[in-house]
Amino acid sequence: MRQHHVAGERLFVDYAGATLDVVALQTGEIRSTQVFVATLGASSYTYVEATWTQSLPDWIASHVRAFAFFGGAPAQVVSDNLKSGVTKACFYEPT
Repeated sequence: MRQHHVAGERLFVDYAGATLDVVALQTGEIRSTQVFVATLGASSYTYVEATWTQSLPDWIASHVRAFAFFGGAPAQVVSDNLKSGVTKACFYEPT
């Protein structure tokens, strides 16, 4: 089903299901990263970055960097029910 979005209205954010492995060059240690994705609804212009965790500080910092990348913030940020982004699930007003 095709959806219509007004430019600048919505930014859809979530972590991708798949993780990426990063190898430290000095030690050879392999660490998994979480992939944060932010996509503007009207244009599908996308910002992607890897973070160590899905914790609240990483979640907020990823948003800040995404807003800087896009050159501003949309009217609404729409997230999936990510634990660090939604403290109480509600159909009408998630908090």
